[in-house]
Amino acid sequence: MMGGAFGPELATYRSFPHTEGVGCAWLSSGRAALECLLHNIPRPQRILVPRYVCDTILEPIHRLQLPIERYAVDEQLTPLPPADADSGDLLLLVNYFGLTGEAVRTAALRHPGPVIVDATTALYCPPLPGIPTFYSPRKFGGLCDGGIACAPFPLHLPEQTDSSADRALGMLKRAENGAIFAASALNAAEQMLSAPARRMSPLTRLLIDSIDWETAARRRLANYAVLHAELAPMNRLSLPAVPEAAPMCYPLVCGIPGLRDELIDAGIALPLFWPEVIEATHHEQAENRLARTLLPLPLDQRYSTADMQRLLRLILA
Repeated sequence: MMGGAFGPELATYRSFPHTEGVGCAWLSSGRAALECLLHNIPRPQRILVPRYVCDTILEPIHRLQLPIERYAVDEQLTPLPPADADSGDLLLLVNYFGLTGEAVRTAALRHPGPVIVDATTALYCPPLPGIPTFYSPRKFGGLCDGGIACAPFPLHLPEQTDSSADRALGMLKRAENGAIFAASALNAAEQMLSAPARRMSPLTRLLIDSIDWETAARRRLANYAVLHAELAPMNRLSLPAVPEAAPMCYPLVCGIPGLRDELIDAGIALPLFWPEVIEATHHEQAENRLARTLLPLPLDQRYSTADMQRLLRLILA
């Protein structure tokens, strides 16, 4: 239609790191991307899922009525799949925060059966050769939904296309009124993502192309370097000095009592990854300790070196 009211007029960068094509599908959410991959591979006898992961990943698996076996992750975020895993088992591996790619590669090579990589917190990490991988770009930029499924084979896509207009309210409130006032709308939008897989909405496609993903990656890497230079000696996680790709956050595990509360009081958002893990595991298990103690320090493209230095002062004071 020509004429009529204007829609949003946004810059167009087209620098998103995963180009849509025969083996790369743009879908409604990260969990929709996993569902798409599961629809396109032979049915496994069971899916091996780490205990340290968000429960939303289980939704498409339950929807497809696939049996699940949970496995351990150690305190360095290294996967420890069950010893009885065989060629009929599909191993789900998580690249945590875009910083555990080497551990994922090692585990994938050792597993005798099919592998899928959950890269929902590792947007900038390319898929390993021959291994299906799925992403959640809304964790890295101003989006209210969207997911990417990448595979070394053609993907058959869902027929329906998603609509994002109702979910966009939380993002708009976040821009206008701040995170606190947007919380209820953002939570409501999150609940809408439980729907069966759909193709990515036109609005999300427009927003993805409006983000300068290359500049964002450079800023994330620069901010990571500032934090790591000061925090590596106290961090119980052994993190790479130079990540292979731009990370989601700087995951800090340290023994400073009350640090999480102090940082939150200072205006630093520190979500728990993930509260349901605490409820589902024993206090002494590595996954439980990670969920309770890991601080995902923000380092994204919204923040400068000066912001990182302020964050360091709050931690090291």
